[in-house]
Amino acid sequence: MFTITIEADAVQRALQGIEYRARNLQPALRAIAGLLEDRTAQNFADQSGPLGKWPALKNPPRNKKRTSPKILVDTARLKNSIASRVTAQSVQVGTNVVYAAIHQLGGTIDIAARSQQAYFKQGKDGSVGNRFVKKSRSNFAQWHTRGAHQINMPACPYLPFIGNRLQNGVEESIVEVLNSYLAGKYQR
Repeated sequence: MFTITIEADAVQRALQGIEYRARNLQPALRAIAGLLEDRTAQNFADQSGPLGKWPALKNPPRNKKRTSPKILVDTARLKNSIASRVTAQSVQVGTNVVYAAIHQLGGTIDIAARSQQAYFKQGKDGSVGNRFVKKSRSNFAQWHTRGAHQINMPACPYLPFIGNRLQNGVEESIVEVLNSYLAGKYQR
């Protein structure tokens, strides 16, 4: 024979604690915001996101000032701009960098036709080098015209979601944070 004893006061206190915590989800939402920011930083480090590995650069720049050989981390401006906002009912994670959307979602960029002057160094023998130089260091200039063209940017989603689809493992982590918070296992 089994005997089950229920202490109503303990059950009542536990339910009241859950109810109280459910009315104020901000501590859990702050933890979720941190989790999403951390996952975004990991995506930059891994060069991957919710769709998998980012496509390699077709024509990597040969710029000596390039700070990182990694995709989307040339100046680290985008990576360092990721921020979150927590309200009483929601978490927002994103950036205010103008070019962020084209990297997250992909798309086509229309480039208008343009002309510009290029500056070179001309040798004493009359030969012109094939490297551009600053205007102040040049002794030869030439006009170049480039027609209108398009650049197709593949999506490199760096945020841990694309549309309504979360990156693998993120949903489970969010549920774990919410369960821990509602169970009273941590307070922030």
